[in-house]
Amino acid sequence: MVLGRGGPAGDDTLLSRRHARVAFDGTTWSVEDLKSTNGTWVDNEPIQGEVHRASMRVIQAGASIFLPLDDVRRFLQYRVRVERGMVLGPALQEVHATITRAALSGDSLLITGESGTGKELAARAYHQAGRHSGGPFVAVNCAAIPQTLAERLLFGARKGAYSGLTHDTDGYVQAANNGTLFLDEVAELDAGVQAKLLRVIDTQEVMELGAVAAKPVRLQVCAATHNLRARVASKQFRDDLYYRIGKPEVRLPPLRERPEEIPWHFAACCKPVEGSQPPALHVSLIVSALMRPWPGNVRELLGEARRAVSRAVGEERRVVEARDLDEWAGMGVEEGSGQDSERSGVPNDAIAEALRLEGGNVTRAARRLGIHRNKVRRWLKKYGIDRGTFGSREDHAG
Repeated sequence: MVLGRGGPAGDDTLLSRRHARVAFDGTTWSVEDLKSTNGTWVDNEPIQGEVHRASMRVIQAGASIFLPLDDVRRFLQYRVRVERGMVLGPALQEVHATITRAALSGDSLLITGESGTGKELAARAYHQAGRHSGGPFVAVNCAAIPQTLAERLLFGARKGAYSGLTHDTDGYVQAANNGTLFLDEVAELDAGVQAKLLRVIDTQEVMELGAVAAKPVRLQVCAATHNLRARVASKQFRDDLYYRIGKPEVRLPPLRERPEEIPWHFAACCKPVEGSQPPALHVSLIVSALMRPWPGNVRELLGEARRAVSRAVGEERRVVEARDLDEWAGMGVEEGSGQDSERSGVPNDAIAEALRLEGGNVTRAARRLGIHRNKVRRWLKKYGIDRGTFGSREDHAG
C-alpha cells in the first residue's frame, strides 16, 4: 500500500502525494519513505530509505497515524464507535455481541480480563441488553465484603436473627430483585456463602438469616474476575458454582490489544474550557501513547489523559502534546517495587526479541516495546544477560 494525500488519510496537507510504501509478506513488515517532504516515522523514530521489522506498533506520515495489522478482517466489519460513554473498537464490539446474546438468552455471564479493562461497563451493557434492563443494577465488590458479614450483606437477615438486630434488613440479592446482580471479583467471595449463592441462582429464592421460609427473587447474575479457573483448580472456589456462573465467559482484551481506541479515549478527556472549543490533540501525543503498554489499561489511560489535558490547559495552551504526558505514564510499576516485565504487560521473550531485532541497542529496543529504556536495562541486569549476546550496537542514550 502506498500512503499519500487523498488516500486513506484523506486531505492531510503534510502528506506528500506519494509519501511512503508499506508492505507485509506474512512475517516481516517493510516501510519505505518515498522521498517525502516531511518524512516518515516508524515506532516514533524517523526512517531513512526502507526499514524491515518483524513487528511495528505505529507508522506516522505527515499528521496521520497508521497502525500495522496483519489481519484487517475484523476492521472490515467494525469501526471504532462511542456508545453510552464507552469507546468500542472492533475487538470490544465482538465481545459485546457475545454479551448481548448471553443477556437475551437469560444466561449468567462471566467477564474476565486485566484490571482496568472495563469489566463493570461490560456488566452494565449485559444488564441493559437483558430482559431485566428496567430493573436495578446492583454492583457488589466481593473482595471488600468482610467474611463475618458476607452472609448478611448478600442475603439479608430477619429481625432477631442475631443480637442487636431490631428490624428486617435486605441483602444485595433482594436489592437486585427484577434486575441484575453484578459480583465483581467473585473469586474473592467467602467460601462459606458460595453454596448459598448457588442455591439462590438455581432456585431463584433467597433464605434470609433467621427466616423459616425462602423468598422468591427474579434476577440475572453477572460475575467478573481475572482468572476464576485457577481458583477452582486450587480448591479456593466451588466447582459447582463455577459451572453455574462460569459460562458463557467473555474476555475483555487489554488496551495494548486494541490500540485503535486510544485516540478516542484521549478525545473524550478534552472538554470545552469556559465556553471555548476543547483543546486539540497533537499527533505526537497519540504516537507517544500508542508506544506504551498501559498495564493499567483504560482506567490508567483515562487518568493520565485527564492530567495531560489539564497540564496543557493550565499553561493556557490549546494543543495537548506529547510533553504533557508524564514520562512514566503507561509504563507500569517499576521492578524495584516487585513488578517484573511479565506483570507490567511486556513479557520477557518480547524484550529479548526486541533486543535481537535492534542488535542489542537498548534505547531502540525500549522504543520498539513502548517502555522506558531503564526497564530493559533492569531486565538485563536481573537475569545477568550481556546485551552483546544480541549483537550490540552503539547506544549513546546510556
